Amino acid sequence: MSLRVKAGIDLEELKKYGFKTGKEWADAGERCLEGIGYKYQHEWYHKFLMDADEPSKIAYIAEDYDIPCVQISVRTEHRDLYVDVAVEGTYHVGGSELDIVTDTIYELTQAGILEVVPEESEGK
Repeated sequence: MSLRVKAGIDLEELKKYGFKTGKEWADAGERCLEGIGYKYQHEWYHKFLMDADEPSKIAYIAEDYDIPCVQISVRTEHRDLYVDVAVEGTYHVGGSELDIVTDTIYELTQAGILEVVPEESEGK
């Protein structure tokens, strides 16, 4: 079972919930979506856990890597919700760091934007 944005919902609606396109994140200088290797994600919509010290910047696992701590993405071609959590140099990610995931899923569900896709229907 997975979640996806319902057919007929304009993906631009996601911007009301803190999502931006990969191109917008890259243009803002966020390294996790900069460069030719990430171009395939530029049309997708992404939301990230933001840095506690610099709230306008994405929280990364370490200064040396371009891996975000928490990422929520919607691939435009499938409209599916993808969540990724990475840990490096920390004991674990959890608690308040994952509130962005549960809060976002709750808000999108309450707004009627998400639907549950049964396993046999995935990819169709």
